[in-house]
Amino acid sequence: MYLRNTRNLRMAMATGIILLVAIPVRADNNHAVADMDYDETILKFYASQSENVSFLTEMKCSNLSYLEMNAHIRKGDMVNYYQSDDSRDFEIRTESYYRFNERLILSGAISYGMDKGNNMSGSVFINPEYTPFDIVEVDKSNAGVKRREWYSLGGKAGYSLNSRISLGASLEYAVENYAKFKDLRHQNSMMDLNLSFGGKYKITDNVTLGSAYVYRRNIQRVSFNIYGNTDRQYTSLISFGGFYGRSELFGESGYTSNALPLFTQTNGGALQLLWETTGMKWFNEFGYYKDNGQFGTGSSTSITYSNHNSTVLEYKSKLIIEKPRISHVLELNVFSKSLENNENSYKESTDANGVSQIVYYGSNKVGEKEWKGVDITYSILSGKGIRRSEWSAGIDAGYYSRLVKASQYPFYRKQDINTVHAGLFARKNWFKKKNIYTMLIKGGYSTGWGNMNEDGTYTVVSENQKVPVSLDNLLVQEYDYNIASQVKLCVSLGYERGISEKLSLYSSVDFSFLTALNTSMKGKKHFVCGLSAGVKF
Repeated sequence: MYLRNTRNLRMAMATGIILLVAIPVRADNNHAVADMDYDETILKFYASQSENVSFLTEMKCSNLSYLEMNAHIRKGDMVNYYQSDDSRDFEIRTESYYRFNERLILSGAISYGMDKGNNMSGSVFINPEYTPFDIVEVDKSNAGVKRREWYSLGGKAGYSLNSRISLGASLEYAVENYAKFKDLRHQNSMMDLNLSFGGKYKITDNVTLGSAYVYRRNIQRVSFNIYGNTDRQYTSLISFGGFYGRSELFGESGYTSNALPLFTQTNGGALQLLWETTGMKWFNEFGYYKDNGQFGTGSSTSITYSNHNSTVLEYKSKLIIEKPRISHVLELNVFSKSLENNENSYKESTDANGVSQIVYYGSNKVGEKEWKGVDITYSILSGKGIRRSEWSAGIDAGYYSRLVKASQYPFYRKQDINTVHAGLFARKNWFKKKNIYTMLIKGGYSTGWGNMNEDGTYTVVSENQKVPVSLDNLLVQEYDYNIASQVKLCVSLGYERGISEKLSLYSSVDFSFLTALNTSMKGKKHFVCGLSAGVKF
């Protein structure tokens, strides 16, 4: 039942917020909290994106925490196939950095949020972009309201054994419930766990090496049901890529017949190299991760429909140069992921005791996917250290590609999508006694190219050969959404007032507008209006 764990998780979140709020209030900050900006503090920390939490011990900042509520309204037809053209969301979030002493520093974050989207059908999965396959509703006239509720809890700890050796550990746990409230109804209950352990060793005053082990576990348990007219037939597409696969009627045996988990487990590691001199820090991280999982419970008495595995390579780099009056930050992120999905061949039988047994005869490769991406961001800020800058500006650019090959032997479909983007941003702070006024302006452009679908066969087929199902309307929508030339503009206005040295209140309002310059979609625009308010301490 949707939101069945709401009461317990809300109580856990409330307890966590009280702890996060109560602990840092004892802190003896060297700077007034209004003089510091949370995002800038994270930006100026060289290892902010690292999987190795032991580097957290090197974070040079006063204790800083915030508690914030934010809400958004989103409207417009320029959306992907699994998104809503009319949605609202709300979130409450708190984060904290607290240094107990010279050796130990802690960080924690808790969030709770929910959103509601109208006119939604599309995928049953959360973030279907990176799933091994997709389950998509065929009849778009069944679109209805979808709701998503999420909770997350995370903690990090870094401890210095001495001046050269540090250890660290982090734990992040998230739960999401995602449900559609019109037949064919679905519910997706997701659990996501991220765990890492790491250490670092300072070889010389200029060079530090580190390593970390990373474990991740993600489960999306999906189920389907009908509460209305049971005489009507509902069909889903089991898409192995590019909206190409086979159709499945609800009520028949298959992917939608029972509540089943899409399970993925990740093991991997990362190596870090830090080079530092006076006024300069250059941090590098190389990551390697292996995923494996299945769709099904994996037990001998229930069907495991498919197995998947993938390999991920990552490189993260951050260069920080601090001058007396100016700070420079250059960030680079590169990743590559390749995935293979194999569907099992099986026979289901019942033994003399009435127990169902599954016998597997092998598997067929039904999906291959490959993602690649690179992002680079340059930021320049006035001043140095942890004090809030008077102004900042920057530029970002990136490239993303996705290759897909879906197979239903002897047929296949290939798809190729490439996108590039570039943007500019600038922020100005005005300090008026205890009041701080902020304006942020962002602008960006993106475009893409590729091959929407290339269908073929591995061998000669007969006229009576059953052709795979293709959902062409969603194929066109997703491809057009990705490759259409788009212009985006965002304006944010903020206000903050210092109540005391250890307490300030803030609020902001932001507007963003996106328009597509060339698209076959029914709408070319998308608007977002957001409002946030919070307290820093």
